[in-house]
Amino acid sequence: MGNTLNERFLEAVDRYGDAGAFLSKRHGKWESFSYKWAMEQAQKTAFGLRSLGCEPGDRLAILSENRPEWATTDFGAMAAGCLLVPLYTTLIPEQVEHILNDAEVKLVIVSTMAHLETIFAIRDRVPSLEKVVLFDPDDLDENEFVISLETLKRRGEGRSREQFRRLARQVEPGDPCTIVYTSGTTGEPKGVVLSHANFMAEITAVEPCIEGGVGDVALSFLPLSHILQRMVDTICLVHGFTIAYSESLETLGENIREVRPTHIVGVPRLYEKIYSRIHEAVDNGSAPKRALFSWALRVGRRFREAGVSGSAPIGLSLRHILADALVFGKIRAATGGRVKLFLSGGAPLARELVVFFDAVGIRILEVWGMTELTGGAAMNTPEEYRYGSVGKPCPGVQLKITTEGEICVRGGLVMQEYWRRPEATAETIDEDGWLHSGDVGFADEDGFLYITDRIKELIVTAGGKNVAPQPLENALKSDEFISQAMVIGDSRNFISALIVPDKEAVQAWAKANGIEGGIKALCTDEMILAHLTTRVAARMEGFSTYERVKKFALIPDEFSQKAGELTPTLKLKRRALLARYGDVIDAMYACSARF
Repeated sequence: MGNTLNERFLEAVDRYGDAGAFLSKRHGKWESFSYKWAMEQAQKTAFGLRSLGCEPGDRLAILSENRPEWATTDFGAMAAGCLLVPLYTTLIPEQVEHILNDAEVKLVIVSTMAHLETIFAIRDRVPSLEKVVLFDPDDLDENEFVISLETLKRRGEGRSREQFRRLARQVEPGDPCTIVYTSGTTGEPKGVVLSHANFMAEITAVEPCIEGGVGDVALSFLPLSHILQRMVDTICLVHGFTIAYSESLETLGENIREVRPTHIVGVPRLYEKIYSRIHEAVDNGSAPKRALFSWALRVGRRFREAGVSGSAPIGLSLRHILADALVFGKIRAATGGRVKLFLSGGAPLARELVVFFDAVGIRILEVWGMTELTGGAAMNTPEEYRYGSVGKPCPGVQLKITTEGEICVRGGLVMQEYWRRPEATAETIDEDGWLHSGDVGFADEDGFLYITDRIKELIVTAGGKNVAPQPLENALKSDEFISQAMVIGDSRNFISALIVPDKEAVQAWAKANGIEGGIKALCTDEMILAHLTTRVAARMEGFSTYERVKKFALIPDEFSQKAGELTPTLKLKRRALLARYGDVIDAMYACSARF
């Protein structure tokens, strides 16, 4: 096995050659691209970059949706010894400008004319930028500053495969291969420098959990700027999978049914939405259908519990076969019916959702990690799995928990540094090599890790009680009437929350109860508020009195990336939300508690 991503890529091409490496939907039709095609594109890209004066160590940025050219550009840049800097397509020009300047980017690769306009808008404020390469030119007048990908590849023609292999193998394991910027939930994003050795350690850590090969299809829809999707795609490619790129989040359901993937990686928001839609469909069904679903769910849970303890009695097994045929099989069919592995990362997934999906035959394996750890450091596996946990440390990963509850990690997957931020690096990685994650958690007697919250997000009430917001938010979001939630209470007398209701569920309930009006009006309707009050109280029953949400405000508009309220990985930007809804929050605390 190779010791760099370059070597692993070359090995995959040699092994899988004509097999499909990528699926991409273009002009309404899915097109397949082979491993040999991928190597040809990477080869032309690498020598094209060299012809433009790109040298080992130069930083190149990419601003593009997921597509085959993203991956081949990545492999081409690495073969040339350059460092790829991924950019989320949702970033505003000022954020792109900050990253390009911080990394002193020499060349930017963009996918569309719209992204090219973003670069044009900030060009004069990025002195290091010399050239832009465009994937999809639309009446583009190429010049000294902008060329198409085809032009770049033509500049890289005339070299042999052996020359490409020699070029790619000049890269050493300790050489950096990418700078991935953090999502910036608590301040400006920092550039995480990851080496080939980091990726090799991560592949060693995670690949035992991602079994499969030729014929398996991994759906890629989280941005490739997200380390988890990039890492999973990389592992799948070196094992002969086909990567199917979803067109968009809006078409995700359709794309899943079309390509029938075997492996899907997502964030909790995806599974929360699926959970809500299933319950919404059940609630809108007839009384017999609701009763059938409830019966099936009880059977599914008992069957799973029996499986954990040993084996299910014959009667329960027969009832489960019936429940699977009448209910669960139809739910799984919506995922294409072939999924072997669901992964969830980026934030804790509510235990209730994990139990529910397991009951219907969809096991979601939670993984924990961070950009600074090259992706995942702990994860559940099909063999070793525990509800509510993120699994055990991956092979090669050392883990310890401080007296304050902070999770620390040591191993080959720990980043090299924060780009040109030695002080920040020293604050995060101590002199013994332990990376301090900032996450709070604990391990049970069997070594399963549980994440409770972020140190910087812990709420300390006016009464001195420590409250972790994420478990409360997960409990609230597990209700079909609640789409998003942010818990508040730092230095306050009690815990409150901003709640974004599920628009469709609330409107359906309002119509059934003779209430008229748009979502904004419904958020102030007394009957709606009373209904949500009851549901919120029910979700808080498992928490201590001081932890429970005692007041809430309904927010009609979903928290969004565009408004600066969510990171590209859909995490809450708490500071931004506190600032935007400061008046609403103050009003909640100015009045008496709702319950």
